[in-house]
Amino acid sequence: MRGDTRKRILVTSLLLFNEHGEPNTTTNDIADEVDISPGNLHYHFRKKRQIVEALLDEFQADARRVLTQPEHALLDDFWVFLHLLLETTAAYRFLFRDLETLGEAYPKVASVMGHFAKGLSATFELYLRRLSAIGVLELRQGEAPLVARNLAVIALFSERFTQLTGAGASVDDEALQVASSILSAMRPFAASGSVRQLDELASRYRP
Repeated sequence: MRGDTRKRILVTSLLLFNEHGEPNTTTNDIADEVDISPGNLHYHFRKKRQIVEALLDEFQADARRVLTQPEHALLDDFWVFLHLLLETTAAYRFLFRDLETLGEAYPKVASVMGHFAKGLSATFELYLRRLSAIGVLELRQGEAPLVARNLAVIALFSERFTQLTGAGASVDDEALQVASSILSAMRPFAASGSVRQLDELASRYRP
C-alpha cells in the first residue's frame, strides 16, 4: 500500500505539473487530487522538492531509452526514435515549459536537463551521420553538428515558441507540429532518391 500511494502521488503530481506548472501546484493541491491528507503526503514526501526530484529520476530513466545509440541507420529507425522522443517530452512537458524557474529552484533540474539537451543533440548527429553514410541524406563537411543542434532546439523548445506566439495547441497537435518541423528541417538535405521516402514519413505527422 505504501508503494501504491507513493506511485499515485507521483503520477498525480506529474499530471498537475503538466497542466498547471510546478510553481502553480502546491502539495495541498496534490493531496486533494490523490484524496489523501496532507499529513499522508508528507509521510511519503516531506517537501515538494522530493516529488520534483523523484519525477526527475523517472525522466532520466526514460531519457536514457531515447538517447540509446541506434543499431541501424534506416529512416524507419529514425522514425521510431522521433516517436519515442516526442512521447517522452510530452510526458514531462512541465520540465521544458518551466525550465528557467525550475532550474533556479532545483539546481538538479538544470544539470539533468543540460545533459539531456547535449545528449539529444549528439544522438541527432549520430542519426544524421548514419543516414548520410547510407545515402539517405547528403551532408557536407561540418554540417551534421549544426543540423543536429537545430533539430534538438526544435524538439526541446517548440512548445515555448508556440506559447510566445499565442498560438494554442493541444499536446497531440504540438507533438505533430514538432515532428513535422524536424522532418521539414531535414528535407533540404535529403538525397534525390530519398525525398519521397522522407515525405511519406512526414505525412504520418500531418493532422
